[in-house]
Amino acid sequence: MNIRINRSSQTPIYLQIKCAIQNLILSGELSPGYKMPAERKLAGELDIHRNTVIKAYGELVDEGYLIVSSKRPKGYFVKEIADDGVPFKRFFPLEKMIRYHFTDKEKLFLDIFSRSEREECISMGGIIMDDAAYPREGVEKILQNMSREPRNEAERMKKNICSVLFQENMYVSPKNIQLVAETNQALSHIMTLYLEEGDYVIAEEPVVPDNASIFRNKGINLVTVPMEPDGMDLAKLETAIRKYAPKFIYTMPNYHNPTGIVMSLEKRKKLLELAGRYCIPIIEEDSQRDFRYEGNRLPSLYAQDRYRSVIYIDSFTLTFPYGIKTGYIVGPTDLIETLERLIVVDETFVSSLGQYILNEYIERGYYQTHIGHLVKHYAHKRDLLCQCLDGIADKGITYTKPRGGLLLWCDLEERINERRLYHEAESRGLLIMPGFLFYPKGYEGGGHVRLCFSNISDADIERGVQILSEALEHSVE
Repeated sequence: MNIRINRSSQTPIYLQIKCAIQNLILSGELSPGYKMPAERKLAGELDIHRNTVIKAYGELVDEGYLIVSSKRPKGYFVKEIADDGVPFKRFFPLEKMIRYHFTDKEKLFLDIFSRSEREECISMGGIIMDDAAYPREGVEKILQNMSREPRNEAERMKKNICSVLFQENMYVSPKNIQLVAETNQALSHIMTLYLEEGDYVIAEEPVVPDNASIFRNKGINLVTVPMEPDGMDLAKLETAIRKYAPKFIYTMPNYHNPTGIVMSLEKRKKLLELAGRYCIPIIEEDSQRDFRYEGNRLPSLYAQDRYRSVIYIDSFTLTFPYGIKTGYIVGPTDLIETLERLIVVDETFVSSLGQYILNEYIERGYYQTHIGHLVKHYAHKRDLLCQCLDGIADKGITYTKPRGGLLLWCDLEERINERRLYHEAESRGLLIMPGFLFYPKGYEGGGHVRLCFSNISDADIERGVQILSEALEHSVE
């Protein structure tokens, strides 16, 4: 029997033997009914202990490749893998076997996001950054002077993230940071590490559909808590904590997506106290933090945390969108060390070239200047959109002007059918995000619509609101 053993391999010898025999069976070299060598005989041929052969044979029996007979003829025999007398049956369709699936709401959300990148219509749908968000100053010089010497860009990136967070009064070290591609991936990794099927997570509602799909497809129960003008309703949060005993609280305290709400300082402190009292860790996403147009910078939950219970996630996707997907997780060292091992197993890597460009951009001082440019550019977009919406307030649409972010969350009067509004706007060449997509289990009262101004010209904002006005007139029930 042709079995080769590599005694230097990290794979245990019994598993090498098991894999070799399994391949011989699957290739047909060992046919059904073939009697395997006795344990002592194979052990002697391979110069190994008999117990190693016993363990290998045992694995093959458990997996259905061998059968063992205690009656004559005794020994191990290759098992019949398939009965030739059974007619061939078509393999069950793969699409029917997929466990990860999207609800109709999630599918529509992703479709609108995808179409937002095209130029077939005016888009206020997905958060897609326009050309103004792409850094100009210094990038060409960085590329021209690109060093050919190998450098550990990942560790360099971690140090630069520490520097960026220092400006936000967050004091962390590289050992507290794990790089990922984006915040969705960060959320998925955290769920994989800590939660099991059937566990509960609490999040603010309305909630972004693609985040909801991450929880649901991992078998995690999502419990939502409504928002108030200054953040999550903490009274209802505590009731939900007592009822469901969640493993995590997920929150976006700065420019919440989709509402644009900023959690007040008082509420941030109370949320931390509540989480500490019930020993529930918090996942804080801060992906729109840099788009602050007015008001004071409020300290992050991570910066105020006394219990080491906050995991902070953010990304450069919106501020440095050169196709450079660099996000990060900030947390206790034991979490980061375990995440690093998980990411290696998943073979999840971030481009070192992208990290090099971003590292140079930060270290040369261009990054903060670029953020200032973004704030000025998008504050103008927000103000223009609000001004145009004020002109159609009599059509049944209102809003609260956000202090930052890239979104406007609008309330519709109950007479407006938001699903019809979406289709009426779409048919006229305007793409918007209907509010019902952000409520997994529905809601009471009037509808909503999310308008994104991240990738739209001034002229298209004005034209888009004109189309929205027409669509509103045709959406009254």
